[in-house]
Parts: sequence; structure tokens; C-alpha cells
Amino acid sequence: MIHEGGTSWACVFGLFIWRIWKNRNLYVFQDKSWSSREIIQGSYSWAFHFFSSSQEVSFGWHDQLNNDYNSEDQVHLFTDGAVQLDSGFATARGVLRDKEGRWIIGFHLFLRKCSVFNVELWGIFEGLQLIQRLGYDHVIIHSYSTEAVKGIRGSYSTISNSALIRRIHNIMVQEKQWFLQYIPREQIQVADCLAKQALFEKGNMQVLDVPLRW
Repeated sequence: MIHEGGTSWACVFGLFIWRIWKNRNLYVFQDKSWSSREIIQGSYSWAFHFFSSSQEVSFGWHDQLNNDYNSEDQVHLFTDGAVQLDSGFATARGVLRDKEGRWIIGFHLFLRKCSVFNVELWGIFEGLQLIQRLGYDHVIIHSYSTEAVKGIRGSYSTISNSALIRRIHNIMVQEKQWFLQYIPREQIQVADCLAKQALFEKGNMQVLDVPLRW
């Protein structure tokens, strides 16, 4: 049986039981817990992505985002990556915005030589770590890389077993609510500018509290 939101009830139920078990572990080992609503929302987040992993990644889920993922604490992570053709040097970067689109923080990281696919994953991973440090737990991730989105969802059996994707999953498990979607590259121009800057600076991860002026 398929839920009207596009997920299997069996999948939702299985993940619901898993989240209850996870919540018990959080209480025992970390002295914190999720509310019933947060358990349900988190279960639905995972179920939606497991069910849609075999579907074509597309743009245009904003109506569903507004209805199912609306929270005052909601933040949006826009990530991108770049690889220089001549040197092979790569950079990961991203921008964090609130639900109204206001700048919260930006970052860029020089990775030396790295594949195009992995640099996209590094952008998501570093962004999620930054979100955790800032204390946000309702996140919508926007990436222009269909390969990265499908890899995290589990569509590609080989790359989905990568250590970096497992690390991303480990962070997502700790979030109360998350959503991952593809967006066209032109909608992440600020992140693209951060990547170009990182290629020139070639340093450790840089965090920007104010938007860049171009």
C-alpha cells in the first residue's frame, strides 16, 4: 500500500520502529530524546527518500516542502563543488539560509585533488557538520548534482556504499527532520562564487558570517 505522499506504509512503519529504538538509545546514552512528532517526521523523511531512490531526480517539490517540512527552525543548505581542469584541485562550498532566504553562514574548503562526485559529497558533509555545530536539526539540502542526490538516496548500489556517504547518513540520522533535493546550478550562484575563492586561497575550511559582495 502506498501513502498519498509517495511512500510505502510498510517502509514508514519499519522506520518508525527504528526511530523509536534510536530515540531510546539517545535517552540512555546522551540524556536527550525526540518528541513523538519528531519521531514521525524523521521516519517520513527517511521513508520518502528510500521510496523515491529509484525515481528520476527532479526539481519542483516546493509545494510538498512547504506542506510537510515547514518549521520555524528550518534551514536550507545550498552546496556545490568545483574541480580545476588543469590542476585537478577541488573545492567544496556551501551557504546556509533560513526559511525566508536570509544568509546565516557560508563556507568553502580546499580539497586538493578529488573527483567531481566526491567533491559534491564533501560539500554536503561539511555543511551538515556545520549545521550540527550551530544547533539546527530541521534541514533541507539543495544540491545541483543528481549523482550526489541519487548516491545519498541509495540509487547507485556501488557508490552508495562509500565511506563518505555513510558519514553523511550518520549525521542525517541525528537530525530530527531532513529533506534532500536537486536544484539547477544557476540557483546556487553564491556557492559557486565561494568555490572560485577557495581555489585561489587553497587553505583550510573558511567560514563566512556575512555574504560576499561581488
